[in-house]
Amino acid sequence: MANSRQIAKDLFGKPLRHRRPRFERALERVERATLPARAERIRWLERVIPRNRAYAMPLETYYVFEEARSSFVYGCFVASTLLSAAFVEHWLGTRLAQCGHTKEAERGLAAIVECCRCHDILIPVLVDRIDRLRVIRNPFVHLKSFDHPHTLGRRSVSLRAHPEQLLEQDAKESLITMYTVATYAFPNT
Repeated sequence: MANSRQIAKDLFGKPLRHRRPRFERALERVERATLPARAERIRWLERVIPRNRAYAMPLETYYVFEEARSSFVYGCFVASTLLSAAFVEHWLGTRLAQCGHTKEAERGLAAIVECCRCHDILIPVLVDRIDRLRVIRNPFVHLKSFDHPHTLGRRSVSLRAHPEQLLEQDAKESLITMYTVATYAFPNT
C-alpha cells in the first residue's frame, strides 16, 4: 500500500526540509527565557487578586480589566499601569454618574478623585491610592518635562532605583488599586 502522504522534493529528488521561520524560533527562545519571570508574576497576582469574585461591567471595561493583568504577566508594566488607571476611571465614572455626579464623572480621573474626596464617597486611603495611580499614569499620558517630579526619569534619579524596578512596582500598586476599586468601591451596585 502506497503512502498517501506526499513528501515534497527538490529538483534533484531529495526531500525538502521544512524549517520554521526565523521569527518563530526567536519567539520561542524569548518565551523560554522569560517563563520564570512570568510565572513569578502570576504567583504574585494569585496572592493579591480576590478569588471567586464576579464583576458586572461593560465589555470595554472588562477588556481593560483583563488586559491590565495580562500586560503585567508579560512584563508590559506601563501598559498595565495605564490600563489599571483606565479601569478605575471607567468603574468610578460609571458609579459616580449613577449617584448623580455626572459632570465630575465625565471630566476624567482627577475630577473623579476630587469628587470622591469632597463628598466622602470612598474611604480616604482608597482615594489616596487612586490619586497616586493618577499621578504615576500622567507622565505617560501627558508628556512632562524631565524635571517634572512625577516622570519616571526624575523618580528614578531621586529614588536611586532602576526605571524597570520602578515600573514593575508601579504596575503592582496599580493592579492592587484596580482590584481594590473593583471589589470595594460601590460593592452593592
